[in-house]
Order: sequence, then structure tokens, then C-alpha cells
Amino acid sequence: MRRGKIQVKTDDAGTLSIEWDKIASIATADQYEVSMRDGTLLLGRFSAGASGTLRVTDAGGTAAAAVIAEIVSFARIKAGFLQRLDGSVDLGGTYAKSSGIAELWFSTDAKFRRPKYAYTATFSTNLTQQAEAEDTSRYALKLDYTRYGADRWLVSTFGLFEGNRDLGFTFRGTGAVSAGRYLQRSAHSELLLTGGGAVGRETPVDQPRVTNVDALIAASFSRFAYDYPSTSLDLAVLIFPSLNDPGRVRLNANGKIKRELFRDFFISLSGYDAFDNRPTSAAAQRNDVGGSLSFGWTF
Repeated sequence: MRRGKIQVKTDDAGTLSIEWDKIASIATADQYEVSMRDGTLLLGRFSAGASGTLRVTDAGGTAAAAVIAEIVSFARIKAGFLQRLDGSVDLGGTYAKSSGIAELWFSTDAKFRRPKYAYTATFSTNLTQQAEAEDTSRYALKLDYTRYGADRWLVSTFGLFEGNRDLGFTFRGTGAVSAGRYLQRSAHSELLLTGGGAVGRETPVDQPRVTNVDALIAASFSRFAYDYPSTSLDLAVLIFPSLNDPGRVRLNANGKIKRELFRDFFISLSGYDAFDNRPTSAAAQRNDVGGSLSFGWTF
């Protein structure tokens, strides 16, 4: 179970998806890793408890009572890699014959989650072709590793690889380390705030390579509802105030609202904003904003 939905795989009825707040009780034969809202981790088998609670019994026979409403996620210990993988693929585009402008948008993400840690990969790109102008494109690849601690604290490290000629660079690679805390974490929403530092290299379109040393402020918010049709909202922002070029600030913001069409397929509205108040290339724009209406599949 994660993000407010429990999945139960059966041989005869397929995979059942049930909202967590509709669950009254669970009993299992296998052991599970259980994450509580306050950051506590439990390990054991589920059995029925008093009203509104479950008993989690470890291999030594010690039982702990867990309030059902306080359980954020759990996963079977022996589950394989593919069973722990969640993600989605989006594809959208537009074409106007009168102007000769064609646009293509593609994005994908995948997450391997355990109660104590997670690996995440996200990639997005868009391409614009115009009959009487040079083609433009951007891409962003982000690879994360997150380690979860007690009391909703976490430590994260990521690599961010970008290309955006509109902002004056052909390639920018950034490595960052941050620490933060979930300010809110429930079966229907998550709010995370982190801070740290980052170092990277940037290749401007018309200048020698430069090194970026930055502070890092990051925030993300998710809201999800599973009554049919299920709907989710995800917002994230990365802010890089420069330490070796005082006064320069870069920002990467992304948002997506996704609504279910039918099982595992959805329609989504996505948007991004890439900002640099002092681009390394004098001819570059300070801001690049875009969005797309697309169709996708979750796995």
C-alpha cells in the first residue's frame, strides 16, 4: 500500500485496488515493512486488532498496535523488484498547418520504493519544429536516491542533467545532497521541504564551460484521490541560489494534474518553468515556460 491505495493481487479476480481508508482489518501470512505517519517503521505480520487498529507481530512474537489511519505505506518483504516499481509514461503533441508549427511532448518516471529508501528516475523532453525557424528542444533527466529516517526526516542525493538552448546552454549537469522533512504525510497528501547544496558544470552556447556552486531549496506537494475517476496533483520546485556567482538564482518548477480515463490509462495536463535571472549566455532568455495535454499509462 502506498499513496492511499492498497493493491491485492489474486489468481482468479486479477488485481484489486482498494482505498486504504475503506479498510477495516487485514490478516497476512507474510511479513511486511510498515511506515507510520510519524516516521516509525514496523516489521511483521498483520492481524486484526481493536477497532481502528491492526496488530503487527514480528518474527519474535512481539506485537505492536498500529492505528489504521496512521499507516502511510507498507510492502511485502519478499516482493520482487518489478513488483515494487511504480511509474507512468506520457505522450502528447500538437500541429497547426496554418503556422507550420509542430510540438511533441514526452515524459516518463519510475520509482522503486522500500520503507527505508527509494530510487527515482524522471525524464521529460519537448521538441518544437517551425517551418521558417530553427527547431528548439529541451530535456531534463533526474536520478534520485532517498534514505528515510525517523520522525519523517530524510536525506536525499540526486543528479540532474539538462539541455535547453532557449536558456543559453547545451548541457548542464548538477549533483546535489539535501536533508529535509515531510511537513505533512497522510493517505491523501504529502508535503516535503528540503535544503542542501549542489555543484555542477554548465556548457553555454557561446561561452566556455563554467562551474556552478549553489545552495539548494526544494519543495514538493502531492494530493491524490482514488474515488473513480482517480485524480492526482503533483507540484515540485528546485531553487538554486548561486554561491560562486552571488545574485544569480536558477529555478526548476514542474506540475502535473492527472485524471483516470479507464484502468491504468489517464489524461494529464503538465507544465514546467525553467528560470535563470542571469544566464551565462547574453543572448539567452531568462525564462522558459511550457505545457502539454497528453495521454498516458501507469504501471
